[in-house]
Amino acid sequence: MNRIVIILSICIMACMSSTKANAYTLKGIVADAVTHRPLSGVYVYINQSARLTITNSAGQFELHHINSSEADLIATKIGFETLLYHVVAQKIPAQIRFEMSRSDSATMNGWIGSGLVKGVEWFQLFQNFYMGHSAYAAQCEILNSDVLHFKWDDSAQVLDVKTSGPLLVSNEALGYLLLLNFESFKMNKNGDMVYDATLAFKPLHSQSMDIINKWKENRKQNYATSQVAFWKSLYKDSLQQNGFSVQFIQRIFENESGYANALINKKNTTGIQSLKEGNTIVKKKFVDVPVTGNQNEITSFLKKNSLNIAVLSASQYIMQIKYRRIDAWGLDERTNGFNPFLNSLAESYSYIIFSNNPISVTQTGYAFPSSDFWLIGDWNWMGLSTAMPIDYML
Repeated sequence: MNRIVIILSICIMACMSSTKANAYTLKGIVADAVTHRPLSGVYVYINQSARLTITNSAGQFELHHINSSEADLIATKIGFETLLYHVVAQKIPAQIRFEMSRSDSATMNGWIGSGLVKGVEWFQLFQNFYMGHSAYAAQCEILNSDVLHFKWDDSAQVLDVKTSGPLLVSNEALGYLLLLNFESFKMNKNGDMVYDATLAFKPLHSQSMDIINKWKENRKQNYATSQVAFWKSLYKDSLQQNGFSVQFIQRIFENESGYANALINKKNTTGIQSLKEGNTIVKKKFVDVPVTGNQNEITSFLKKNSLNIAVLSASQYIMQIKYRRIDAWGLDERTNGFNPFLNSLAESYSYIIFSNNPISVTQTGYAFPSSDFWLIGDWNWMGLSTAMPIDYML
């Protein structure tokens, strides 16, 4: 994941006003880039949060109680290009303005909609893997599949996915309406996915207290081992207290220097990883060598800057995160395979692979830019069905 679409270079109208300590409000207007008329019905949200609103007839919006010292503000509407503006709490200009250009329909030439025969097949492939393999996945439903468009690259054996507007997904297990925007999404028929996306959460409502209590319990249980909980714990130096343990590892691929020697050590982990090379997803053998001593300490990689942002610099390393969860992928001896729905706590592993660039983490658990790291393991398998907003429990 995941840097989205077009960075604004035009003037943006929004203002910041204090609502409580460390929280602020964003106000602004969205207009058509050509006619300069206000645009109503535009979704505006803080990436990965429950701070989501829709512009009124005058193109105006307000987002309240934003706690993140840095955040990505997204504006999106069907038929228009999605825009992103990076918010820095201490440097927000007094007047900001989103101006949205209409999408070029020609970019969809050669793409197949989800309603056509081949599109239905590819939609099922996309839905089955992207919703994830958690117990909650069956309660997730894509509400507007018509915005999805597909193109199969036969030479690369890769499925490209585009959206002509925000994708809406209802998660009845956790009680959220999810809104997604893809900059890019590629996957093969094995379910290996490489994508850039932004995400917003709108809490669902119900008249039934049983349903409301079910949502609360599911959220509480799911949050404990979520990415958001991990990033918050890392920021607050409370990983162990919250049930996470971290091991930094160096991944050496076949044909790289040191691979043959590392392979001899039976304590090292071997495997195969899917990687994006150009327009293709390829599989490469690897050996994982654990980092030892002081070099395995978080403090060797994590520093706070002057804006109180935690900066994580771990290029060439992989962060292995271990925790325990009820619906973990554990070995099922009866089938000699993996069972995603074990009834007892099982060890889970997720892996964060870093690019050569540092990433930043705020106290709310927002890690950015998400294009500079990607996930494999449990969090990847669980997919969208277990996604949680960064402002949960604030």
